[in-house]
Amino acid sequence: MKKIFFKNGFLAIVSMLMLWALASCMDENENEKIDGKATIQFKLTDAPALNYDAVNIDVRGVRIGVADKFFDVEDDIDSSEVTWVDLDVKNPGIYNLLDLRNGETVLLAGGDIPAGKISQVRLILGDGSNVVVDGVPHDLKTPSAQTSGLKFNLHETLLPDLAYSFVIDFDAARSIVKKGNGTYSLKPVIRTYAEAFGGTIKGTALPARADTTGVSYVQIINGTDTLISLPEDNGMFLFPGLKPALWNLTVFADTTTTYKDTVITGINVESGKVVDLGMIQLHKK
Repeated sequence: MKKIFFKNGFLAIVSMLMLWALASCMDENENEKIDGKATIQFKLTDAPALNYDAVNIDVRGVRIGVADKFFDVEDDIDSSEVTWVDLDVKNPGIYNLLDLRNGETVLLAGGDIPAGKISQVRLILGDGSNVVVDGVPHDLKTPSAQTSGLKFNLHETLLPDLAYSFVIDFDAARSIVKKGNGTYSLKPVIRTYAEAFGGTIKGTALPARADTTGVSYVQIINGTDTLISLPEDNGMFLFPGLKPALWNLTVFADTTTTYKDTVITGINVESGKVVDLGMIQLHKK
């Protein structure tokens, strides 16, 4: 057993060194074109919204921009500098973002694309997007998303013959804008992370939301980064894909109850590790 372990470990180290060497060569020759194909897939999840019954996004396409250099979302990308690749959307149509929380994801799109630098991803939307408030659906105005698409940055370099999986975390709460005339528009706030990226905070907040007597929602903060989770019926919450840092967590009590908020500070998140906070019991005021 020791010999087998050593052999596999040795091969793993050699593989890592080969990838490191390849990446180093790429850094030294940033303007050289990378030949070959890489496989990529995107999953969709949501940082939940508190004030809506449903946030329905009509996804019709996903396009990836592969270029010789990185571009910002605001850049006017010259078509001669980028190759746009349409991915295969598994189930084009309506996705209710509020169904995707606490680590729940759905496979959105995937396919093979030219290896190289990715700068932008574009979600092409149909005209069926809407937000439901107090049981009443309201159309979401997304004119640019139906032509050029919802644009967001994804600065990554994909190596040939490797597979990559990314999660699109759609912040529904900050992406919906109510206008003065009572209509709603979509101005997306999106973060994207590699599926195996970062660390995770999880726990169970009690009394559970299903009891309607205790927890309202859970929030974590690091600097300007603020994320929200609506616990499941049993009180479970999950924050995946977090950058390694010290995070502060607050379990907010329902304001109609006699419970008080609970704060946990200095939660040390490390890449590849799960911080399990266990059961967090709210206390009476």
